[in-house]
Amino acid sequence: MPRWLSWCSFLLFATSSVQLTKASEADTAQPQVIIYPKPMRDFTEDNWYPLQLLKLALRESNVAHRLQPSDDVLVQSRALKLLEENQNITLAWSMTSAEREDNLLPVRIPIYKGLYGWRLLLVKPGSALLQNPVSSVAELKKYILVQGHDWPDNVLLRSNGLRLDTATHIELLFSMLQKGRADAFPRSVLEIWSEMDARPNQFAVAPGVALYYPTAVYFFFNKQNAALAQLVEQGLNRAIANGKFDQLFYQHHRDAIARSALSQRTILRLHNAALPENTPVQRKELWFNVSPQSN
Repeated sequence: MPRWLSWCSFLLFATSSVQLTKASEADTAQPQVIIYPKPMRDFTEDNWYPLQLLKLALRESNVAHRLQPSDDVLVQSRALKLLEENQNITLAWSMTSAEREDNLLPVRIPIYKGLYGWRLLLVKPGSALLQNPVSSVAELKKYILVQGHDWPDNVLLRSNGLRLDTATHIELLFSMLQKGRADAFPRSVLEIWSEMDARPNQFAVAPGVALYYPTAVYFFFNKQNAALAQLVEQGLNRAIANGKFDQLFYQHHRDAIARSALSQRTILRLHNAALPENTPVQRKELWFNVSPQSN
Protein backbone atom coordinates (compact mmCIF):
# COMPACT_ATOMS: atom_id res chain seq x y z
CA MET A 1 0.00 0.00 0.00
CA PRO A 2 1.40 3.42 -0.91
CA ARG A 3 2.60 5.40 2.10
CA TRP A 4 0.17 8.28 1.42
CA LEU A 5 -2.81 5.88 1.32
CA SER A 6 -1.71 4.29 4.60
CA TRP A 7 -1.48 7.75 6.21
CA CYS A 8 -4.98 8.68 4.98
CA SER A 9 -6.38 5.44 6.38
CA PHE A 10 -4.81 6.24 9.76
CA LEU A 11 -6.31 9.74 9.80
CA LEU A 12 -9.75 8.38 8.90
CA PHE A 13 -9.56 5.83 11.72
CA ALA A 14 -8.36 8.40 14.25
CA THR A 15 -11.09 10.88 13.31
CA SER A 16 -13.78 8.22 13.54
CA SER A 17 -12.50 7.13 16.94
CA VAL A 18 -12.66 10.70 18.29
CA GLN A 19 -16.19 11.16 16.96
CA LEU A 20 -17.31 7.87 18.50
CA THR A 21 -15.73 8.82 21.82
CA LYS A 22 -17.49 12.19 21.85
CA ALA A 23 -20.80 10.60 20.93
CA SER A 24 -20.34 8.04 23.68
CA GLU A 25 -19.57 10.78 26.21
CA ALA A 26 -22.66 12.71 25.12
CA ASP A 27 -24.82 9.58 25.45
CA THR A 28 -23.58 8.89 28.99
CA ALA A 29 -23.54 12.52 30.21
CA GLN A 30 -25.86 12.91 33.16
CA PRO A 31 -28.27 15.88 33.08
CA GLN A 32 -27.67 18.50 35.73
CA VAL A 33 -30.33 18.34 38.43
CA ILE A 34 -31.68 21.82 39.16
CA ILE A 35 -33.83 22.10 42.26
CA TYR A 36 -36.32 24.97 42.53
CA PRO A 37 -38.52 25.97 45.51
CA LYS A 38 -41.69 23.91 45.68
CA PRO A 39 -44.62 26.36 45.59
CA MET A 40 -47.73 26.41 47.73
CA ARG A 41 -49.90 26.64 44.63
CA ASP A 42 -50.48 23.91 42.09
CA PHE A 43 -47.95 24.67 39.36
CA THR A 44 -46.13 22.27 37.07
CA GLU A 45 -43.18 22.56 34.74
CA ASP A 46 -45.60 22.63 31.81
CA ASN A 47 -47.69 25.60 32.93
CA TRP A 48 -45.45 27.68 35.18
CA TYR A 49 -43.84 30.55 33.28
CA PRO A 50 -40.58 30.88 35.31
CA LEU A 51 -39.81 27.20 34.81
CA GLN A 52 -40.62 27.34 31.13
CA LEU A 53 -38.35 30.37 30.76
CA LEU A 54 -35.60 28.61 32.70
CA LYS A 55 -35.89 25.55 30.46
CA LEU A 56 -35.73 27.81 27.40
CA ALA A 57 -32.54 29.44 28.69
CA LEU A 58 -30.94 26.07 29.44
CA ARG A 59 -31.84 24.75 25.98
CA GLU A 60 -30.39 27.85 24.35
CA SER A 61 -27.13 27.20 26.25
CA ASN A 62 -27.20 23.46 25.48
CA VAL A 63 -27.31 22.47 29.16
CA ALA A 64 -28.57 18.93 29.75
CA HIS A 65 -30.81 19.29 32.79
CA ARG A 66 -33.59 17.89 34.92
CA LEU A 67 -35.78 20.24 36.94
CA GLN A 68 -36.94 19.06 40.33
CA PRO A 69 -38.97 20.77 43.09
CA SER A 70 -37.63 20.94 46.64
CA ASP A 71 -38.88 18.28 49.04
CA ASP A 72 -40.81 20.84 51.10
CA VAL A 73 -42.98 23.80 50.18
CA LEU A 74 -40.83 26.91 50.62
CA VAL A 75 -42.03 30.44 51.21
CA GLN A 76 -39.90 33.08 49.55
CA SER A 77 -37.92 34.15 52.62
CA ARG A 78 -37.05 30.54 53.50
CA ALA A 79 -36.07 29.70 49.93
CA LEU A 80 -33.70 32.64 49.70
CA LYS A 81 -32.12 31.77 53.05
CA LEU A 82 -31.52 28.17 51.97
CA LEU A 83 -30.09 29.39 48.67
CA GLU A 84 -27.70 31.72 50.50
CA GLU A 85 -26.57 28.76 52.62
CA ASN A 86 -26.24 26.61 49.47
CA GLN A 87 -28.67 24.03 50.84
CA ASN A 88 -31.52 22.05 49.24
CA ILE A 89 -32.17 24.28 46.20
CA THR A 90 -30.19 25.39 43.16
CA LEU A 91 -31.94 28.64 42.34
CA ALA A 92 -34.91 30.84 43.17
CA TRP A 93 -36.56 33.81 41.54
CA SER A 94 -37.56 36.92 43.40
CA MET A 95 -37.89 40.67 43.23
CA THR A 96 -34.44 42.15 43.52
CA SER A 97 -33.05 44.31 46.31
CA ALA A 98 -29.60 45.52 47.28
CA GLU A 99 -29.49 43.02 50.15
CA ARG A 100 -30.46 40.11 47.93
CA GLU A 101 -27.87 41.07 45.34
CA ASP A 102 -25.24 41.24 48.10
CA ASN A 103 -26.10 37.82 49.51
CA LEU A 104 -26.82 35.97 46.28
CA LEU A 105 -25.79 35.93 42.64
CA PRO A 106 -28.41 37.55 40.37
CA VAL A 107 -28.83 37.01 36.66
CA ARG A 108 -29.75 40.61 35.84
CA ILE A 109 -32.39 39.99 33.21
CA PRO A 110 -35.91 40.84 34.47
CA ILE A 111 -37.83 37.66 33.76
CA TYR A 112 -41.20 39.48 33.86
CA LYS A 113 -39.95 42.52 31.89
CA GLY A 114 -40.51 44.72 34.96
CA LEU A 115 -44.26 44.09 35.11
CA TYR A 116 -44.14 43.28 38.82
CA GLY A 117 -43.62 47.01 39.24
CA TRP A 118 -46.91 47.74 37.43
CA ARG A 119 -49.60 47.40 40.10
CA LEU A 120 -53.38 47.61 40.18
CA LEU A 121 -55.40 47.99 43.37
CA LEU A 122 -57.49 45.04 44.49
CA VAL A 123 -60.38 46.23 46.65
CA LYS A 124 -63.59 44.77 48.07
CA PRO A 125 -67.02 45.59 46.59
CA GLY A 126 -68.37 48.84 47.96
CA SER A 127 -64.91 50.33 48.45
CA ALA A 128 -64.61 54.11 48.24
CA LEU A 129 -61.85 53.51 45.68
CA LEU A 130 -64.46 52.17 43.27
CA GLN A 131 -66.63 55.27 43.47
CA ASN A 132 -63.87 57.87 43.77
CA PRO A 133 -60.67 56.68 42.06
CA VAL A 134 -57.46 58.27 43.32
CA SER A 135 -55.54 60.43 40.87
CA SER A 136 -52.37 61.18 42.86
CA VAL A 137 -50.00 59.58 45.33
CA ALA A 138 -51.13 62.17 47.89
CA GLU A 139 -54.70 60.85 47.66
CA LEU A 140 -53.54 57.25 47.96
CA LYS A 141 -51.79 58.08 51.24
CA LYS A 142 -55.22 58.29 52.90
CA TYR A 143 -55.73 54.55 52.47
CA ILE A 144 -54.18 51.49 54.13
CA LEU A 145 -52.53 48.95 51.81
CA VAL A 146 -51.73 45.33 52.66
CA GLN A 147 -48.48 43.55 51.84
CA GLY A 148 -46.56 40.42 52.82
CA HIS A 149 -44.38 41.07 55.85
CA ASP A 150 -41.09 40.23 54.11
CA TRP A 151 -41.78 41.62 50.63
CA PRO A 152 -38.93 43.83 49.39
CA ASP A 153 -41.22 46.53 48.00
CA ASN A 154 -42.50 47.33 51.51
CA VAL A 155 -39.58 49.71 52.06
CA LEU A 156 -40.30 51.36 48.71
CA LEU A 157 -44.00 51.88 49.43
CA ARG A 158 -43.34 53.29 52.89
CA SER A 159 -40.59 55.58 51.58
CA ASN A 160 -43.20 57.08 49.26
CA GLY A 161 -45.39 57.85 52.27
CA LEU A 162 -47.91 55.04 51.80
CA ARG A 163 -49.49 53.30 54.79
CA LEU A 164 -49.06 49.53 55.08
CA ASP A 165 -50.33 46.67 57.17
CA THR A 166 -48.69 43.27 56.70
CA ALA A 167 -49.21 39.56 57.30
CA THR A 168 -47.13 36.41 56.89
CA HIS A 169 -49.39 34.53 54.44
CA ILE A 170 -51.03 35.75 51.27
CA GLU A 171 -54.43 34.30 52.19
CA LEU A 172 -54.35 36.43 55.35
CA LEU A 173 -53.88 39.49 53.17
CA PHE A 174 -57.02 38.70 51.18
CA SER A 175 -58.84 38.13 54.46
CA MET A 176 -57.67 41.46 55.89
CA LEU A 177 -58.94 43.23 52.81
CA GLN A 178 -62.27 41.43 52.84
CA LYS A 179 -62.81 42.20 56.56
CA GLY A 180 -62.11 45.89 56.07
CA ARG A 181 -58.84 45.94 57.99
CA ALA A 182 -57.23 47.49 54.91
CA ASP A 183 -58.46 49.41 51.86
CA ALA A 184 -56.47 47.98 48.96
CA PHE A 185 -54.00 45.27 47.99
CA PRO A 186 -51.56 46.37 45.24
CA ARG A 187 -51.07 43.41 42.90
CA SER A 188 -49.06 43.04 39.75
CA VAL A 189 -51.00 43.18 36.51
CA LEU A 190 -49.77 39.60 36.04
CA GLU A 191 -51.39 38.42 39.28
CA ILE A 192 -54.51 40.43 39.97
CA TRP A 193 -56.93 39.06 37.38
CA SER A 194 -56.41 35.38 38.14
CA GLU A 195 -56.57 36.10 41.87
CA MET A 196 -59.82 38.01 41.51
CA ASP A 197 -61.35 35.41 39.17
CA ALA A 198 -60.47 32.67 41.68
CA ARG A 199 -62.56 34.50 44.29
CA PRO A 200 -65.73 35.42 42.41
CA ASN A 201 -67.77 38.34 43.75
CA GLN A 202 -65.31 38.90 46.62
CA PHE A 203 -63.09 41.57 45.10
CA ALA A 204 -62.85 44.19 42.36
CA VAL A 205 -60.11 46.21 40.67
CA ALA A 206 -60.04 49.94 41.35
CA PRO A 207 -60.70 51.72 38.02
CA GLY A 208 -58.68 54.40 36.32
CA VAL A 209 -55.42 54.09 38.23
CA ALA A 210 -52.25 52.02 38.41
CA LEU A 211 -49.02 52.24 40.40
CA TYR A 212 -45.61 52.02 38.78
CA TYR A 213 -42.15 51.65 40.25
CA PRO A 214 -39.04 50.28 38.54
CA THR A 215 -38.13 46.84 39.83
CA ALA A 216 -37.11 43.46 38.50
CA VAL A 217 -37.62 39.79 39.26
CA TYR A 218 -34.42 37.85 38.64
CA PHE A 219 -33.21 34.28 38.79
CA PHE A 220 -30.89 34.09 41.81
CA PHE A 221 -28.13 31.55 42.48
CA ASN A 222 -25.70 30.84 45.26
CA LYS A 223 -22.45 32.73 44.69
CA GLN A 224 -20.60 29.41 44.39
CA ASN A 225 -22.73 28.46 41.39
CA ALA A 226 -21.45 31.12 39.01
CA ALA A 227 -20.94 28.69 36.12
CA LEU A 228 -24.62 27.71 35.96
CA ALA A 229 -25.72 31.32 36.47
CA GLN A 230 -23.56 32.35 33.52
CA LEU A 231 -25.08 29.65 31.31
CA VAL A 232 -28.61 30.74 32.24
CA GLU A 233 -27.72 34.37 31.49
CA GLN A 234 -26.22 33.35 28.15
CA GLY A 235 -29.32 31.37 27.28
CA LEU A 236 -31.67 34.21 28.21
CA ASN A 237 -29.72 36.66 26.08
CA ARG A 238 -29.85 34.28 23.13
CA ALA A 239 -33.60 33.88 23.59
CA ILE A 240 -34.01 37.67 23.70
CA ALA A 241 -31.99 38.05 20.51
CA ASN A 242 -33.90 35.39 18.56
CA GLY A 243 -37.33 36.47 19.82
CA LYS A 244 -38.14 33.32 21.80
CA PHE A 245 -38.12 35.17 25.13
CA ASP A 246 -40.84 37.62 24.08
CA GLN A 247 -42.79 34.86 22.35
CA LEU A 248 -42.95 32.86 25.58
CA PHE A 249 -43.60 35.94 27.73
CA TYR A 250 -46.57 37.15 25.71
CA GLN A 251 -47.91 33.63 25.29
CA HIS A 252 -48.36 33.56 29.06
CA HIS A 253 -49.17 37.20 29.83
CA ARG A 254 -50.79 38.82 26.79
CA ASP A 255 -54.34 38.49 28.15
CA ALA A 256 -53.52 39.94 31.58
CA ILE A 257 -51.70 42.88 29.99
CA ALA A 258 -54.60 43.61 27.64
CA ARG A 259 -57.15 43.31 30.44
CA SER A 260 -55.18 45.80 32.55
CA ALA A 261 -55.52 48.53 29.87
CA LEU A 262 -52.58 50.46 31.32
CA SER A 263 -52.62 53.09 28.58
CA GLN A 264 -56.10 54.10 29.75
CA ARG A 265 -55.14 54.55 33.40
CA THR A 266 -53.54 57.35 35.35
CA ILE A 267 -50.15 56.02 36.42
CA LEU A 268 -48.96 56.97 39.90
CA ARG A 269 -45.18 56.78 39.64
CA LEU A 270 -43.33 55.89 42.82
CA HIS A 271 -39.65 56.51 43.45
CA ASN A 272 -37.51 53.43 44.09
CA ALA A 273 -34.48 54.74 45.95
CA ALA A 274 -33.43 51.16 46.72
CA LEU A 275 -33.18 50.05 43.09
CA PRO A 276 -29.74 48.41 42.85
CA GLU A 277 -27.34 50.46 40.78
CA ASN A 278 -26.55 47.56 38.44
CA THR A 279 -30.17 47.21 37.29
CA PRO A 280 -29.97 47.14 33.45
CA VAL A 281 -32.41 50.01 32.88
CA GLN A 282 -30.48 51.06 29.76
CA ARG A 283 -31.39 47.82 27.96
CA LYS A 284 -34.81 48.85 26.67
CA GLU A 285 -35.49 45.45 25.15
CA LEU A 286 -35.65 43.94 28.65
CA TRP A 287 -38.60 46.01 29.87
CA PHE A 288 -42.31 46.32 29.19
CA ASN A 289 -43.15 49.83 28.13
CA VAL A 290 -46.40 51.78 27.89
CA SER A 291 -47.11 55.48 27.42
CA PRO A 292 -50.03 56.20 29.71
CA GLN A 293 -51.13 59.40 31.36
CA SER A 294 -48.89 59.92 34.40
CA ASN A 295 -49.27 61.70 37.70
